[in-house]
Amino acid sequence: MLFEKLHLVLAEQARGDVGISFPDVKNGQKNLGKVMRLHGEKESLESVISHQAMGRMADYADIGRIRQVPDNAAYCIVSRVQAKSSPERLRRRSIRKFGMSEEEAKLKVPDSKAKMLDLPFITLNSKSTGQKFRLYIRHEEAAGAGAGKGFSTYGLSSVSTVPWF
Repeated sequence: MLFEKLHLVLAEQARGDVGISFPDVKNGQKNLGKVMRLHGEKESLESVISHQAMGRMADYADIGRIRQVPDNAAYCIVSRVQAKSSPERLRRRSIRKFGMSEEEAKLKVPDSKAKMLDLPFITLNSKSTGQKFRLYIRHEEAAGAGAGKGFSTYGLSSVSTVPWF
């Protein structure tokens, strides 16, 4: 719920300068831990945190103060990873591309074709389709600080780094 609200705020504000990390994430676990950290310039973070949608989350989350990045912080890339085998997506493609009926597409692409990634994820509700989906998130070590812009409306990027502390 908090992540969905954050996504909506980042989208509404057209933010590409706020990144996100989950410092409690552990390799091999499916959950992202209990801490979600935002990264960006002070003004950008204040704008996001002060949004009314985030204010309503105070009953569900402890929103801490903005802090400086420690001098000894490592850096990482926090990115979205998509499985290329969503049965629903493959069915829609078959219907569109090959003119199949829904029933034919279900026979051709059964639910058993779904590939699950071995990464932590957040289950979200799509505003456009109404469907639930998993947003898989990968944390990768980076050699050093990189560009601080180019984040998606999920606060993720395949190239920009965030401090890891």
